[in-house]
Amino acid sequence: MLLLWTLQAPKLSCLMPKSITWRKIVLSSVFFMSAVANLDTAQRYLSRVQDGGALVFLCVLAFMLPLLCFMPEGWLRRTWKGLAIASVGIAVYSWFKIPVDTLRVDRWELMSNFLNRLFDGQYPYLASSRFNVPPPVPFPWLYLVSIPAWAVGEIGLFPFLSLGLLVLVTPDKYRPRLTWALATSLPVWYEIAVRSNIVANAALVGAFLQTDPGKKTSQVVRNAVLAGIVLCSRASFVAPVLVWAGSVFLLPRRWKDAVVWGSVAFLVAILPFLGLIGIWGWPVFRDWNPMRFQGAIQSPILPLAILLASPWVGAAIRTVSDRLIVAYMVVFVPMFTLMAPILMDGSWHDLNRGYFEVAFWNTSLVLGLLAWARSEDLDLQT
Repeated sequence: MLLLWTLQAPKLSCLMPKSITWRKIVLSSVFFMSAVANLDTAQRYLSRVQDGGALVFLCVLAFMLPLLCFMPEGWLRRTWKGLAIASVGIAVYSWFKIPVDTLRVDRWELMSNFLNRLFDGQYPYLASSRFNVPPPVPFPWLYLVSIPAWAVGEIGLFPFLSLGLLVLVTPDKYRPRLTWALATSLPVWYEIAVRSNIVANAALVGAFLQTDPGKKTSQVVRNAVLAGIVLCSRASFVAPVLVWAGSVFLLPRRWKDAVVWGSVAFLVAILPFLGLIGIWGWPVFRDWNPMRFQGAIQSPILPLAILLASPWVGAAIRTVSDRLIVAYMVVFVPMFTLMAPILMDGSWHDLNRGYFEVAFWNTSLVLGLLAWARSEDLDLQT
């Protein structure tokens, strides 16, 4: 229904005041989500060391933190580079200050154990952690692109460098907004501090969504290689890549390029899976693979419906800004269907509740903040 509303939004816009568009509504909601995510992160973790009025005050500050992004554009431009430098210092300090063995988050451990097993010649999807049994959730390429950070002994470099890549590939005029949007998101900082991979995954997807495949076949092939890597990183990020493909190839009817791109991207995406099957055999892969865990979390009906619709929705998109907005939405909707029952039953504040974690926010939040930063018609500064 939300995707249908997206397609019909230009027609429905005539029912709204001229100063309001569907884009402004969606992008404004991104910052409301960022504020709520900050509030949730603050109360969840600060409540362990603080209580009473001080906790309330800190939670209010956390909720209002994203409002800094609405300072005058000139101020954002003058300060974003200093903010980026300060962020590097904060990240490095957090890695020294927070020993990994004290973390109650295991994504860093699963990533390390996955790669340790892989390079020891053992089947990697049997990796486990102190908190979870196998298999790990992400697809193989996410682990493979994190090898440099793992090799130098600081897996926290992976999310931080991925965010840096996202900022660098974003056109100059949008970088101040994006830097401030990311820096005022506590879940993003949380992911960096705990050496998680979700925000890194979202950043890599966001970087890809801003690529141009070019006109030459060689350029299309190179872009398809990148697409295959992104496609084989996490199931929830396949849909935004298909939105991109629909916008880039189906809208201008580049059928030949679409076939070349799709074939190469698909081949690159399945290569790691074929390698797993070829080395360790089909029975092991069948019983221990990331899709097995995904199916245990959520019914596949909604995600599959969104996957099927994504390229055709993309074919109706004419601007990069709209492409990023829809990419954010096709990631957010399935995650919200997981989050809504927990919000409704009143257990959202339970630290021990299974699936209500920052993963709900970060899976889509980074793409939403990128869409806001790159919006051409959104003028919330005035």
